[in-house]
Amino acid sequence: MAEKKKVLFLLPKKEQSSQEKLGEILAKKADLEPFFAYKADEVENPAEFEVLVSFFYDWLQKILPEMKKLKWIHFLSAGVDTLWDWGLEKKGYIFSKSSGVHAQPISDHVMAMALYFSRELGMFERQKRKKEWQGHPLGELQGMTMGILGMGAIGRACARKARALGMRVVGTASRPREMEGVEYVGGAEAVEKVLRESDYLVVALPLTKKTEGLLGQKELEKMKKNAVIINIARGEIINEPDLIKCLQEEKIKGAGLDVFAEEPLPENSPLWEMGNVLITPHNAGSTPYYMERALEIFLENWEAYREGQSLPTGVDLGKGY
Repeated sequence: MAEKKKVLFLLPKKEQSSQEKLGEILAKKADLEPFFAYKADEVENPAEFEVLVSFFYDWLQKILPEMKKLKWIHFLSAGVDTLWDWGLEKKGYIFSKSSGVHAQPISDHVMAMALYFSRELGMFERQKRKKEWQGHPLGELQGMTMGILGMGAIGRACARKARALGMRVVGTASRPREMEGVEYVGGAEAVEKVLRESDYLVVALPLTKKTEGLLGQKELEKMKKNAVIINIARGEIINEPDLIKCLQEEKIKGAGLDVFAEEPLPENSPLWEMGNVLITPHNAGSTPYYMERALEIFLENWEAYREGQSLPTGVDLGKGY
C-alpha cells in the first residue's frame, strides 16, 4: 500500500474546536494523513509535508523554506492577491484557492444592503434613536436593475437572488457569455454600459493589476444619480477619495461597503459620518459553515491533484487570480 501523503492544515485558533469534525470528514473522503496546527511553532517537522492548506498569515512565508517537499498550497480564502505581495508566484508551487466558499453568505449580504437602501432602513434607524414616528415613501427592488461586475460564484449567486426578487440583471465577466437569468454578460468593454444601466452596482471582481483603481470619479459619474454601489470584493478596486467625493456631492445615492483601501477603516475617514453609506467590517463572508465548505472545495482539488489533473480552483498566475 502506498504511503499516504502528509497534508499540513494551518488553521485559525478559533477553528481548534472543529478539528475533530474536520478530521472525520477527511477520513471519510480523502486518502491522506492530516496534521492540524494553529501556530507556527506547533509544526514540528515542516519538511515532511507535500501539501499545505492554510489562510494567508504574516508568518507563513517564513516556514515555507523549511518545507522541502512542498508542491501544492491550497488557500482557504477565495482572494489570493497576497500571493503576489509575498512573491510566492516565483517559487514554483502549485496554487489553488477556495473560490465559491463565500457565494451564499456574501450574496445574502449584498441583497441585505440593497434592501437597506431600497427600504430606507438607515433613515428609520436614525428616527428610532430620536424616538421619531414618521412615515416616508419607500422603494422596491422589483423592476430595478442590478449590475454585477464579476460573474464568478459570488456574482452568479447575487444574480439568482436578485432575479428571485424581480430584478433585471446585467453584468461583466472575463469574457462575454450567456448566463441563465442574466440579460447580458459582457467582457471588460461592457463595464461602462453596466455602470450606466445599474440601479444597484455590485463589485465582485478579484483584485488584479487590471482591476485596481478600475472605478474612479470618471466612471462613478456615469452612474445614475439614484444608484447605489455595493463593494464586497476589495477596497482598492474603487478609488476611495473619488467615491467619497461623489457621495458628498450626491452624484450617486449611496454605498454599501464591506471592504476598504485601508483596513481597519481609519477613524478619520469621512465614510464613518456619511448617512448615505452602510459600513460592515470586511465581514460579508461570515458564516458558521465556512470551514466545511472550504474543506469540500479542497477535497475537489485533492482528487484532481492525486490524478495529476488541473485543479478545479487552481490559481491562474497569468491572470492574477
